[in-house]
Amino acid sequence: MTRRTSIAIALALVFSALMPLSAHDDYRVIGVVTKVQTSKLDVKSKDGKNHSIKLNKDTFVNRDKKKMGVSGLKAGQSVVVDATGDSESDLLALEVRIVPPVK
Repeated sequence: MTRRTSIAIALALVFSALMPLSAHDDYRVIGVVTKVQTSKLDVKSKDGKNHSIKLNKDTFVNRDKKKMGVSGLKAGQSVVVDATGDSESDLLALEVRIVPPVK
Protein backbone atom coordinates (compact mmCIF):
# COMPACT_ATOMS: atom_id res chain seq x y z
CA MET A 1 0.00 0.00 0.00
CA THR A 2 2.88 2.39 0.74
CA ARG A 3 4.38 1.83 -2.68
CA ARG A 4 1.07 2.67 -4.41
CA THR A 5 0.68 5.80 -2.33
CA SER A 6 4.22 6.90 -3.16
CA ILE A 7 3.65 6.34 -6.88
CA ALA A 8 0.35 8.24 -6.76
CA ILE A 9 1.97 11.18 -5.00
CA ALA A 10 4.89 11.19 -7.46
CA LEU A 11 2.51 11.17 -10.43
CA ALA A 12 0.43 13.96 -8.91
CA LEU A 13 3.56 16.08 -8.46
CA VAL A 14 4.68 15.46 -12.04
CA PHE A 15 1.30 16.36 -13.52
CA SER A 16 0.89 19.45 -11.35
CA ALA A 17 4.30 20.69 -12.48
CA LEU A 18 3.31 20.25 -16.13
CA MET A 19 0.06 22.19 -15.84
CA PRO A 20 0.33 25.87 -16.78
CA LEU A 21 -0.04 28.36 -14.01
CA SER A 22 -2.83 30.86 -14.51
CA ALA A 23 -2.68 33.63 -11.98
CA HIS A 24 -4.66 36.21 -13.93
CA ASP A 25 -7.30 38.16 -12.08
CA ASP A 26 -10.45 39.71 -13.50
CA TYR A 27 -10.86 43.49 -13.42
CA ARG A 28 -13.68 45.89 -14.28
CA VAL A 29 -12.82 49.48 -15.17
CA ILE A 30 -15.65 52.01 -15.42
CA GLY A 31 -14.76 55.41 -16.80
CA VAL A 32 -14.21 57.69 -19.78
CA VAL A 33 -12.01 56.97 -22.78
CA THR A 34 -9.10 59.43 -22.97
CA LYS A 35 -7.19 57.90 -25.90
CA VAL A 36 -7.71 55.10 -28.41
CA GLN A 37 -5.06 53.30 -30.44
CA THR A 38 -5.40 50.08 -32.45
CA SER A 39 -3.86 47.97 -29.69
CA LYS A 40 -4.39 50.13 -26.58
CA LEU A 41 -7.21 51.97 -24.82
CA ASP A 42 -6.62 54.63 -22.16
CA VAL A 43 -9.47 55.07 -19.66
CA LYS A 44 -9.80 57.47 -16.74
CA SER A 45 -11.83 55.68 -14.08
CA LYS A 46 -14.43 57.22 -11.79
CA ASP A 47 -11.89 57.41 -8.96
CA GLY A 48 -9.47 59.44 -11.12
CA LYS A 49 -6.99 56.66 -11.96
CA ASN A 50 -5.67 56.37 -15.51
CA HIS A 51 -5.65 52.85 -16.94
CA SER A 52 -3.82 51.76 -20.08
CA ILE A 53 -5.58 48.61 -21.31
CA LYS A 54 -4.33 46.41 -24.14
CA LEU A 55 -6.70 45.45 -26.95
CA ASN A 56 -6.38 42.46 -29.27
CA LYS A 57 -8.35 40.85 -32.09
CA ASP A 58 -10.50 38.95 -29.58
CA THR A 59 -11.58 42.06 -27.64
CA PHE A 60 -15.36 42.37 -28.00
CA VAL A 61 -16.48 46.00 -28.40
CA ASN A 62 -20.23 46.67 -28.23
CA ARG A 63 -22.93 49.26 -27.69
CA ASP A 64 -26.41 48.11 -26.68
CA LYS A 65 -25.22 44.51 -27.27
CA LYS A 66 -24.48 45.31 -30.93
CA LYS A 67 -20.96 44.40 -32.01
CA MET A 68 -18.68 47.25 -33.04
CA GLY A 69 -15.04 47.35 -33.93
CA VAL A 70 -12.28 49.18 -32.08
CA SER A 71 -12.87 51.99 -34.59
CA GLY A 72 -16.19 52.64 -32.79
CA LEU A 73 -14.33 53.79 -29.68
CA LYS A 74 -13.75 57.54 -29.36
CA ALA A 75 -12.25 59.80 -26.70
CA GLY A 76 -14.91 61.11 -24.33
CA GLN A 77 -17.13 58.01 -24.43
CA SER A 78 -18.15 56.33 -21.20
CA VAL A 79 -17.19 52.66 -21.10
CA VAL A 80 -17.23 49.58 -18.92
CA VAL A 81 -14.16 47.42 -19.58
CA ASP A 82 -13.96 43.83 -18.39
CA ALA A 83 -10.30 42.84 -18.44
CA THR A 84 -7.88 40.24 -17.18
CA GLY A 85 -4.31 40.59 -16.01
CA ASP A 86 -1.74 40.14 -13.29
CA SER A 87 -2.25 43.67 -11.96
CA GLU A 88 -3.99 46.95 -12.81
CA SER A 89 -0.92 47.98 -14.79
CA ASP A 90 -1.04 44.87 -17.00
CA LEU A 91 -4.60 44.56 -18.34
CA LEU A 92 -5.98 42.96 -21.50
CA ALA A 93 -9.54 43.93 -22.40
CA LEU A 94 -11.91 41.04 -22.95
CA GLU A 95 -14.99 43.22 -23.51
CA VAL A 96 -15.55 46.96 -23.87
CA ARG A 97 -19.13 48.19 -23.50
CA ILE A 98 -19.96 51.74 -24.58
CA VAL A 99 -22.53 53.04 -22.10
CA PRO A 100 -24.41 56.29 -21.41
CA PRO A 101 -22.30 58.96 -19.68
CA VAL A 102 -21.15 58.07 -16.16
CA LYS A 103 -22.33 60.49 -13.49
